Order: sequence, then C-alpha cells, then structure tokens
Amino acid sequence: MDLWELAAREGIRDTIARYTWCGEFMDREGFGALFTDDAVLEIKDGATYRGRDEIVGMIAGVRDRTRVAAAVASGAAPVMRHFVANIRIELESRERARSHAYFTVFMPPHGHDHWGRYADELVLGGDGRWQFARRRVSVDGAVATSRMWPVK
Repeated sequence: MDLWELAAREGIRDTIARYTWCGEFMDREGFGALFTDDAVLEIKDGATYRGRDEIVGMIAGVRDRTRVAAAVASGAAPVMRHFVANIRIELESRERARSHAYFTVFMPPHGHDHWGRYADELVLGGDGRWQFARRRVSVDGAVATSRMWPVK
C-alpha cells in the first residue's frame, strides 16, 4: 500500500467521524464543510437533500425533533450519540473513493434508538480534506419509542 492510500483512508475516516460529531453538536458550518457544493444526501424511504444549503438545513429539522439545541445551548451534553463500525473504503483514484459502514444511534430515555448503513461517494477537496459527494443513509430499524424514526 502506498503512502497516499494510507493518507486517503485516514482522511475518509476523519470525514465520517466529523459527520457524526458535527451532527451531534449541531455544528452547521462544520457539517456543511463535509459536503461538496452539489452533494446529495439521500435518506432511504425518506427525503433527498440536494446541495450544501439543503443538507445543512436538514440539521435544523433534526435539532428541532430531538431537542438537541436546548442541550447544546445550556452547555449540557447532546442527547444523541452515533457509533460507526465496519468502515470499508474503496479507493477509485487519488481523488475519488467509496465507503460503506454500519451505524447505531443512542438517545435518552431509552438508549438504542435506530440503526442502519451508510453508503458514500467521496472526493478529495482542494483543501486536502475528503468531502461527501453523495451519502445514502439506510435506516434498517428503530425501537418503537424512537424520536428520530417513529415506527409506523
């Protein structure tokens, strides 16, 4: 494995970690920087957000549904925690890659809330950081009391 491949893999892992971190702490600027200007964020069986502005706007909806904003404003720890595992990275070139991972989300008061998979297309930005060109979020299941993914 060449050094550029190692750097790319670590950069992609960092982008995936920043997605959860920025989302949990409602860091809109940081969250937006993870996506290309014309990125697509697709929620399986849900909405599709096109472009950085729509994607960042989606965070406000999550914040409102989960009351994360009040926790962040009060200095309390956010009420949402993402855990990402089994990250598989496929480098297509020095500037393009795909990744796949599993995730699970914990939220009070019940703990385990919902879980699923990420499928990503990433590109290397001009600043040397990897960005999502496309992210597909597939929610595979949720508990009956989920505030994020109510069971229908």
